[in-house]
Amino acid sequence: MKPSIIFLSCFFLLVYVINPSFGQEVKFPWPEGKKMALSLSFDDARASNPTHGIPLLNEVGIRATFFVIPQSVRNNLKGWQQAVESGHEMANHSIIHPCSGNFVWSRNKALENYTLDKMREELLQANFEIENLLGVTPTVYAYPCGQMYVGSGQHAQSLIPLISELFVAGRGWLAEAPVDPLYADMAQLTGIEMDNKTFEQIKAYIDQASQSGQWLVLAGHETNDSGRQTTYLETLRQLAAYVNDPENGIWVAPIGEIADYVQATRMAMADTVNMPQLVRPTKDGKLHLTAENGRGVGPRIEYMPDWRAFGWFTGKDRVEWEVDAPQIGTYQAVMEWSVSDKESGKGFVFESSKDSIRGQVERSGSWETFKTLSIGKLMLNGGYNKLVFRPEDDFGAEGALLDLKQVTLIPVY
Repeated sequence: MKPSIIFLSCFFLLVYVINPSFGQEVKFPWPEGKKMALSLSFDDARASNPTHGIPLLNEVGIRATFFVIPQSVRNNLKGWQQAVESGHEMANHSIIHPCSGNFVWSRNKALENYTLDKMREELLQANFEIENLLGVTPTVYAYPCGQMYVGSGQHAQSLIPLISELFVAGRGWLAEAPVDPLYADMAQLTGIEMDNKTFEQIKAYIDQASQSGQWLVLAGHETNDSGRQTTYLETLRQLAAYVNDPENGIWVAPIGEIADYVQATRMAMADTVNMPQLVRPTKDGKLHLTAENGRGVGPRIEYMPDWRAFGWFTGKDRVEWEVDAPQIGTYQAVMEWSVSDKESGKGFVFESSKDSIRGQVERSGSWETFKTLSIGKLMLNGGYNKLVFRPEDDFGAEGALLDLKQVTLIPVY
């Protein structure tokens, strides 16, 4: 099952859950009304995968993701080629599995001695060799040992931007919670260990993901009846029986397939879902404080997806944005809003920690007619700022302030 973009555009009958303090949350729409998604993944191209694990997965109709190291693939090339033919995903797990030198066995390939350009070169080499061996180019990566950095101390650098550039998704290790498909950084998906666990232990994570509409990414190594770092075959049999039952509403697919769906769904939902997040400047230095990326706070503040705007219904409502300003200085504030003639004229405050703008909500013509107007200049700190738009006075629970679509901050410095 690989949902199409046409399907996505037809799917968005979104379920909003009202939160009286922070606006709305939205339920992520899994295909065919599924309750959750599940991916099984295995690291290192262990010898027991093509001999024991993959035949069992084929038998129960589950396609998994295998994070492989080219040299390990060569040890059973035919078996891994058959895995590709069976529909399993081959993904990148580096060329030599570098980890922290804190592991004695990794001292000669310690991440502390890596640079970003060295890591880039090795990741591209691994992709090249995997494609030559198996005929597929990996689009997903798993961090060896779950470690997402190179260098050490003041010279440490994150691998996450590089993985975001080169791959659709990156998976971590030894996490404690499933992936939130609306919020998670695709370059650092949580991977939950399934090695040496019973089905009952894993089912606790499945129940959590199902209840919250999340994506559970399980991670293992060997696939056999026993042994260290081994996902038990009996656990896989019981897991397959449970997830293959349509009554449980679980979409099972490789990581790359689900990642593609999540990305496409996010894009389709981007202009209709309130998801508070840090506002970063565009290339021209502007900051776009939209209703989608603001946080509604108050007893009745509501994000209205049909209008892509926040609606005020009490004098205690406000909207907050967290902003990363390119530099300290003055910004011209341009507001886009609507209001009925009856409710217009109330005072508003738009403020940062350094400055504030005060004004009155002018008429726009009607609630359905949005108007754009410069409301003044605001001083911001360079870097992090919290900005607040609120009524100047508490007008109680009757009436409204305005419907606010966005405030754009244009640097004038």
